[in-house]
Amino acid sequence: MPDPQPDPFDALRSPIIPLAPDAAFAADLRDRLVRAVPTPTLREPPMTTETTNRPRNGVRSGDVSYITLGLPDLTRGRAFYGAVLGWRFSPGNSEHGAQVDDIVPMMGLWGGEQPTGGRVHGAVLGFRVDDISAAVAAVRAHGGTINDPHREVYAMAAEGHDDQGIPFYLHEMPSAARDTVSGDAGFHNGEVEGDVSYLTMVVPDLDAARAFYGGVFDWTFNIGRPGGAQVTGVAPQIGMTTQPETGPATPGVIVCYRVDDIAAAVHRVRDEGGQASEVAQRPYGLESLCTDDQGTPFYLHQF
Repeated sequence: MPDPQPDPFDALRSPIIPLAPDAAFAADLRDRLVRAVPTPTLREPPMTTETTNRPRNGVRSGDVSYITLGLPDLTRGRAFYGAVLGWRFSPGNSEHGAQVDDIVPMMGLWGGEQPTGGRVHGAVLGFRVDDISAAVAAVRAHGGTINDPHREVYAMAAEGHDDQGIPFYLHEMPSAARDTVSGDAGFHNGEVEGDVSYLTMVVPDLDAARAFYGGVFDWTFNIGRPGGAQVTGVAPQIGMTTQPETGPATPGVIVCYRVDDIAAAVHRVRDEGGQASEVAQRPYGLESLCTDDQGTPFYLHQF
């Protein structure tokens, strides 16, 4: 009697052999899947805590968890920053937003109204907190205004203004992975081109700003030149000033970006319709003060 033909479904009954994918590939795939999940809110694109040694949503309370860059024209913003900084984008959760891929900290372009109403031309910072209810109470106790905390897909969140009218967000998120390579607890200030290298907060009253943010986040400061102060122990690094180099002291945030070749980046800014100062040598590296093609000020840094 001839042997029976093998059952083609026998292969499906083979023992399951677990695989060990490359850690970097797995982390990148997880990040892509999280970004692809639609969210029910129009406030901002989804966020996630990285499991690699490049946390993108801060590590400790007071770190920057997210940056929203408000622009009058979203399409022009994507074209400009894509050409100048090499940014790549994923769709936001509405036609008003676009998520910047890969950079630290996480960032999105936004062309609509803010959650608390009105449009902002420039950067709005989100801050990581350990206890959002306590942080909301501290904001109100120190003269700020803020919404009650609410659940988003990525975090507990609240939106508000400090006691001088500057908008910001609070995010309470799952614990972030610590940087086990360098031991610096997740400090990342412009590691690769396109990353945020520094943030300058322009405030009307420096003493009031120090009291507010020190009270809410327990920030401490190094006092530098008159009208300026450096926040200690946050990522990315943050400075406060009442006298920005960009001209009139409009309250808000000026973002600095890391580039590998600042001379080439300055040419790209000008080619794309923006303005850029001549490159200057600073103690920390090379710098150029720029504006994009919609009048948004920013800095370029080469370390």
